[in-house]
Amino acid sequence: MNTATPFFIISLLILLNFFSGCTENKTTNLGDDFSFTTLNGETKYLSDYRGKVVILDMWATWCSPCQYQMLELRKIYENYTRNDVEILSIDIDQRETLEQIQSFLQSYQEYGYALTWIFGLDTDSIWTTYQVGDGGIPALCIFDRDGVLSFSHEGLAVYNEIPAGYPDDLTRLAPIIDELL
Repeated sequence: MNTATPFFIISLLILLNFFSGCTENKTTNLGDDFSFTTLNGETKYLSDYRGKVVILDMWATWCSPCQYQMLELRKIYENYTRNDVEILSIDIDQRETLEQIQSFLQSYQEYGYALTWIFGLDTDSIWTTYQVGDGGIPALCIFDRDGVLSFSHEGLAVYNEIPAGYPDDLTRLAPIIDELL
């Protein structure tokens, strides 16, 4: 076996363990409405998605754990209908552009991973309003069908099953989503 392989695996496990031990918070506050700019330049609001469970994914293109999170969000997107669950992946880095997000998504497409849910750029105050824990990303907020902030989490979370080699204490999102449906 290549000597670099064990080093890579150990490094990955340490990184994932670091992000898995972050804070979780359950709340019951009506989510403050916010706006964001979609990839086609349209302004959308959280309130546009009332009637659905909304997963707000706060991320940035340079964030390595966010890239792993995208693969878990893809599982959610594939396992719930758009009538029930909507994912809003909002890049919170004010220095980034819509073009950078599109390039990021294209790189996933080239490897056969279509990320086709709603992506946008924080042009409002999403990050300052919904920053979780110590302010690390990825960060998730889950709103119920009435727009009530029901769950927030800082760090990597999985859809339902923890992949081999990942820390055992990662948050599973499917039970949380199912409870809100």
